[in-house]
Parts: sequence; structure tokens; C-alpha cells
Amino acid sequence: MNYKVALVGNPNSGKTTLFNCLTGSNLYVGNWPGVTVEKKEGNLRDTAKNITLVDLPGIYSLAPYSMDEIVSRNFLLEERPDLIINIIDASNIERNLYLSTQLMELNCPMVGALNMMDVVKKTGVEIDVQRMEEIFGYPFIEISAQKETGIDELIKLVEKMVELDKLKEFPQIFPPEIMNLFTEFGSLVKSKYPDVLPGYPGLFRTIKLIEKDEEVMLKIDKNTELLEAIYAVRKKIEAVTHHDVDSTIADYRYRFITEGISKATKKTKENILQFQDKLDKVLMNRFAALPIFFFFMFVIYYVSITLVGEITIGGIEWFINDVLMMAVATGLGSLGAADWIIALINDGVITGVGAVLTFVPQLVVLFIFISILEDSGYMARVAFIMDRIFRHFGLSGKSFIPMVVGLGCSVPGIMATRTLENERERKLTAVLTPFISCGAKMPIYVLMASVFFTNYQTLLVFSLYLISLTVVFASGFVLSKTWFKGADSGYLLEIPPLRLPKLKNTSTQVWQRTKEFIVRAGTIIFAVSVVLWFLQSFTPGFQMVQSPDESILATFGKIIAPVFVPLGFGNWVASVALLTGIAAKEMIISTMSVLSSGQGGSLTENISQIFTPVSAYSFVIFVLLASPCMAALATMKKELGNWRDFLFALAYQIGLAYAIAFIIYQVGSRIFG
Repeated sequence: MNYKVALVGNPNSGKTTLFNCLTGSNLYVGNWPGVTVEKKEGNLRDTAKNITLVDLPGIYSLAPYSMDEIVSRNFLLEERPDLIINIIDASNIERNLYLSTQLMELNCPMVGALNMMDVVKKTGVEIDVQRMEEIFGYPFIEISAQKETGIDELIKLVEKMVELDKLKEFPQIFPPEIMNLFTEFGSLVKSKYPDVLPGYPGLFRTIKLIEKDEEVMLKIDKNTELLEAIYAVRKKIEAVTHHDVDSTIADYRYRFITEGISKATKKTKENILQFQDKLDKVLMNRFAALPIFFFFMFVIYYVSITLVGEITIGGIEWFINDVLMMAVATGLGSLGAADWIIALINDGVITGVGAVLTFVPQLVVLFIFISILEDSGYMARVAFIMDRIFRHFGLSGKSFIPMVVGLGCSVPGIMATRTLENERERKLTAVLTPFISCGAKMPIYVLMASVFFTNYQTLLVFSLYLISLTVVFASGFVLSKTWFKGADSGYLLEIPPLRLPKLKNTSTQVWQRTKEFIVRAGTIIFAVSVVLWFLQSFTPGFQMVQSPDESILATFGKIIAPVFVPLGFGNWVASVALLTGIAAKEMIISTMSVLSSGQGGSLTENISQIFTPVSAYSFVIFVLLASPCMAALATMKKELGNWRDFLFALAYQIGLAYAIAFIIYQVGSRIFG
């Protein structure tokens, strides 16, 4: 028999880390809501039973305020798992148990996994799991997913629980006078409206109807008689409690939790996490937090771009140009290969792909730093601080989260906007996230900096980071008042404890991001480099060219080049590079490398003939702000949900990039010549 077990919990409760421990999977692990946007499945390890574990998005409640909560709730109600593993951050146990009181109404067997017990014990608190089971009606077990303790015991408990024939009755949360009203109304619905939410558990259905749950009300909006019955029972509850219905239900849940926790926990010693509290006062200080963050980012860019670049770029270029290409030419020549085949492999494939792979060490170091900041819990603190700033520009602190994810790649960054409950903020963040530079654009900046700004490479890249933030703020303010108008949302973000990053999590995340970059170099860039070599090697009459300026590609490039003349790079090579960058931003370097290979000289020498320092800066600004690659555009279209918003976003991104690059070149060329 195949058992299905759902892993449910609050964002940042360690749910995905636990999923990795239970299944042996290697999923991305982060420290904020929304890392797990869609459910993921894996087989429970070390068991003879066929048990599938489903990792659901992190949620705070079963109310459909965000897309994450809709995904999780629909799964629990429609697919009816055999068991729920309710993962609870034991260091924030009272708030985490609010979701548990709702899960108890689903009439599904449940196991409570009290995670982060290593942190709890440092605070001097002990939890009596046996007493917890007596109070809440389901078994609890102490674990630490981060340190992988208690995992084997949890697996054994899951094996035992999936075979239970009879569900143990959960305790009543609400007082008798409220339960009587719930029962009376539930019986009315069951007898008179049997077709209303027939698959929902009785008590859950009753409470959701009384709460006027958004998803539920959409299904019964034409049933006037039932709506009148709902309003009638709400009035009865308000008459009994003298409070509004929604706050009354929430209040009784928290009363039940507070009373239970007071009986099941006790303080045994002083809190030894005082150093973290002192550190948080510095890292989250309203005046010092942002300067500290920008200092960290500057150091990260300096180490990954300047220091690592000085060590690795020269050596990799020497290996590609003087060793690999010479060996290929000699080897193929000895086999009698035609000159055009040798040129195709060297000037097309190796030059195109190698130009991108040159920057892999720098990207790896950048990914390591970003992963450490995420896994340590620091980025969640920055998001909290950013909320004060983002609020002034039509966004929330949660909008910062997709933008941080987008530092690696815009695709998961845009997907992470699903965690924003407010539709206006979600769409606005999806449009603005591509303004934050992804890893694929970084080699372009480094190349231009190494040619034109040798002594200021870190400052150049850091200036682009500051410009992208400025554009995000300004665009957020303007668009929130015009195209994406609407009310702001509240802000709820879990602040995890500061901790040392887990080597496995960091290495997994870095490997996934690096692998994606290398795979693109080995597939898209390889294929496009070959096509580019052919197009720049033949004339429109399909004769071998004497000069690249006579090629098919040059002919096409000269048609579109005038568009970019006001921006300072109206050269056909730069124009074609921007066009191929639509497929993948890494292609911009590969294209310039392939197209300049037929002109003699190195890539950097040829680039210095195409650009001036001012036009080079204008070029990288355009690359930074213009619409992202095809994969990111497809994701953005999906998240925006309609062609109207998507086409507007496309026009806005390209138009803004053009305008800012135009201003920089026109003003800069008059100042610097």
C-alpha cells in the first residue's frame, strides 16, 4: 500500500530542511517564507513501507491569503493525506501552534515535530512532549533538522501512525456555548445544503462558512438562503461573546494554546542566547542596519570580482587560448581536418563557451557568500529592515526576498513573488525583480570593468547594485500610483535565530546555481555560438567572407545598430550581442567573443575598439535594466497572469533601460569626452 504523508508548517520552521533529512533529497533551503513555492515529493527513507512525503509551501494558517496557502489547503482538502507531519518551530511554539489548531479540524492523523529543540534548550526551556500529547490530542517528538537529531525516531513514529485504523479524537478548542452554535449551524448545512463543500470535514467546513472564508464564499455567492443563515449565526456568536466573530475564533484558539503550553513547559535555567540578542540590536538597528548591509555587499563584490578575478581570469584565458585552442588546431590539423572545421571549433565553440566559463570561479564565490547570508538568517533581518523603506515606494519587506533570490537567477526570483499575499504588490515585485542583477549578467560587468575601469572594478559593479536599487524604489513609487494601484498589505516575516550556515545546504545551493550556469553554457551558448560563427563567416551570397563586416550577421546588425547610436554603442557587434542576449544574458559575451575572433586580436583589444569608457558604462546599464532572458520573461508572463500587464512590463523595462542609458551617455560624453 502507498501512504501519502504531508509535511505542513509555518514558513521558516525548518520544513524543507526536515524534508531533505527524511527523504535524502537536496532541495534549496532558505530562511524566509516562500522558498518552497510548490509542493515537492520524495520517498521516506529507511522504511520498508511505501511512504511518499509531500513538502507543502510554508503557511501561517489555512485561510487563503496567499497562493502558498491556497496550494497547501487544496492539497490537504482534496488529496486527503494519510498523515500530517506538523513541523513546529519550538522556539516560537505558541505562534506556530495556531496553524495546528486548524489542522486538528481536518480529521486527519497528525504528528507534531518540535523542531529547533537545540535552540530551545539554550533558552533554558523544557517541553514535556507527553503532556503536549495529552493536551493537544496527537503525539509530539523533539527534533533538530539542522543538526539531524531525532530524525530516526520521527521516521519510526510515522511508520506507526500511518497504519492507525482509528483516529484519536482531538480536544475541543471552543467553549460549549460556541460549540453548540457551531453544531447547530453544521447540522443545518448538512441537511439543507448537502452539495455545499461536500468533501470538507464537518467542523472545518462550519468554521470556514461562519468566518466567510474568501475561497468558500466564492463557491456559494449565489446561495442567498445560506448567506442569510451565515449572517444569523454570526450575530448569535457576537451576542454571546460581545466581540466580532473573526477575533473571537482567533482568541479562543490562542487561549487554548497558551493554557496548554503553560502546562507543558517549564523554565530550568537562564537564557544563554543573550549574545544573539545583543548582535541583533546592532544588525537590526534602524540607523546602522543599512550601512552594515551595504558594507557586506561591497566586501562580497570586492572579494568575488576583484580578488578572485585577479587570480583566475588570466590563468583560464591562457589555458583556453594558448593551450586548448592550440591543441585543438594541432590535433585536427594532423587529422587532415579542413580549415573551416578548425575555425568553427576554435573561433565558434571554444571562443563562445570559453568566454563565459572564464568567469565561473567569480560566480561560485559570489554564490557562496549569498548562500551564507541567507542560511545564517541575516537576509531575513535585512528584509525586515527594508520594510520601512519599501513601504514608502508601494512595496513591502517581503518584496526584498524575491530580489535577493534574483541575485542568483531572475527566474526563481520572479517565482518567489508568489509568497506575497497582496496581488498588487505581487505583480509589481515581479516587474521590478529583474532590475536586480542576476548572476548571468555579472560576467558582462566584469569584462567591461577589466577593459575600461581596471582600478575600479568593485566600484563599478557596486554602483550598478546601487543604481538597480534606486530604479526599483523610483519605479515602485511611480507604478504603485499609476499602473499597479491598490491598497497595501500587512507584513508578517519570521525572524529566524542567527546560526552557522550548514555546509550541506550551502554547497547544495551553490552547486545548483553554478550547474545551471554551466549547463546553459553547454547547451544554449554552444548552439548559438555555432550559428553565430556561420552567420559571421558567410556573406549574404553564401560566400566565405574576407572580413566580418561583409557577413550576413553584419548586414543584419547594421540595420538595427542606428537604434543604439544615441546610447553610444551603435556598432553592429554590440547590437547583435544585445539581440542574442535575449536567449541568455551570458550570450552577450559569447557573441562579442565569436564576432571579434575573426578580426584578429584578443577579445579585450577588440572591445576597446567598439566602446569608450562612457559608452561601455551606458552599455552595462542597458544590460542591467533591460528585460531579462527568455526564461525569465516566460516566468514573468506566468506570474503576471495576463498579456496586458506583461506587455506593459516589457515596454517599461526596455524603455526605462533605454532612457537611463541615453542620459548616462549623453551627459557622460559631454563631461568626459
